[in-house]
Amino acid sequence: MIIDKQPLPDDPTPTDAPPSYDTLSAGPSSQDNKYNLVHLSPSTSSYPPNSPPPVPPKSPASPASPSTNAKGKARAVNWFAFATEARTRSEVRNTVLGLVKDLIQEHITNSEAATGILQSCAEACATHSLSLSSILQEKSIENHTPLYWAIVKRPPDEHQEKEDMQCPDLLTALISYATPLNQATVAEVRLACLATSDQALFQRLRLSPEFAPVSGADQMLLGGTIPPEEVELEDIPGEGGGSFAVNFVIPHFHKRMVVSKQIAIEFIARSRMWRLAFFIAPEPRRYRTSVEPRVGSWCISLSLIETSPPTYVQARLLIPEAKSPSANLEAPESPGSSTNDPPSSSPFFRLPKSLSYSEPNSKNAISILLKSNEQIEAATGSRRNSAGKSIVVSLEESTMGANLQYGNNPYIGPDEKLRGRLEARLGKSEADCIIC
Repeated sequence: MIIDKQPLPDDPTPTDAPPSYDTLSAGPSSQDNKYNLVHLSPSTSSYPPNSPPPVPPKSPASPASPSTNAKGKARAVNWFAFATEARTRSEVRNTVLGLVKDLIQEHITNSEAATGILQSCAEACATHSLSLSSILQEKSIENHTPLYWAIVKRPPDEHQEKEDMQCPDLLTALISYATPLNQATVAEVRLACLATSDQALFQRLRLSPEFAPVSGADQMLLGGTIPPEEVELEDIPGEGGGSFAVNFVIPHFHKRMVVSKQIAIEFIARSRMWRLAFFIAPEPRRYRTSVEPRVGSWCISLSLIETSPPTYVQARLLIPEAKSPSANLEAPESPGSSTNDPPSSSPFFRLPKSLSYSEPNSKNAISILLKSNEQIEAATGSRRNSAGKSIVVSLEESTMGANLQYGNNPYIGPDEKLRGRLEARLGKSEADCIIC
């Protein structure tokens, strides 16, 4: 005969005792929840859903500290809750940093997987009043931000599969969760593009207002917040590996020069970041040149930016007449050259794929030399308070170049676009040699 045991009146075991150790150890492992950050909250529990959370055993009241002091008890409960919340926020932050580092270190190119992990991080951060944008912009990985490493580890476009290029990659996902970007992060991204000489990625990033802000005057003229310039780089083989050319298209050139007084394009070539600018000379001048252009004159400058190493450079700017929106700047025929060279791969450029360094056959084409007997230097590091050294040339030095400052000039097409080409070679100039 079995008789149910009745609790003894003096049984010291409380009715709300915590579960046994076996129950505690039956919860899910941390490995299963590695990517489920949403559940990292003070309410997280490893007990069955229908069982109440454990209540610690009550300690006997002491005459020295009576339990009837409600005010003191409230203070203790509030302090404990604050400590638990702070500890949980720190754990969530460290977990997010670890997951982001794993994403970059393992270089997960699958956009859906990366987006899913980042979305979980965003939800966990929101639950604990953390900013995922701020976390992603911290220099938390070897003194650099996650965005920097995502660019450095990103394979060039020509090495990616077509399927991978058609969908957003890890960098795109990181930027979408990191916005708005601060100036320090933008500088890090630019440095990463320079470190990898990724001109194609650099130009795509410049389509974002955060990376290439447009002045208020240009916004009013263009009706947009992104730079409308079109830039295409050509690495020219030979010549010691230091030659390149840049084809560019500048919309509303004359109107923007008159109103905004400056138009600049940036590009990466030969492991350096360059800035080609058209501007109206202000007063006082800030460029370090031996001969200062006349105040108010239209000028061209070629300079290095960011952490680009100094170099000697000899360059030439070529601007053809705009007989139509598809005006061509044709190279002269020479022995051994072919007139059937393929055109540029970019649809908005009507310039040939390669151009001889000799003078163009168009008598009215603008040709302006940009050269210096000194190395040009970027205004970085200890020279950040100066403008560095750049090449500045006034358009008035060219008979044809002076026409750019007049309205309805033959170099601006009916579409109000200026098309041109910059050809450059790194190194000192040679006697009796002009970009040969």
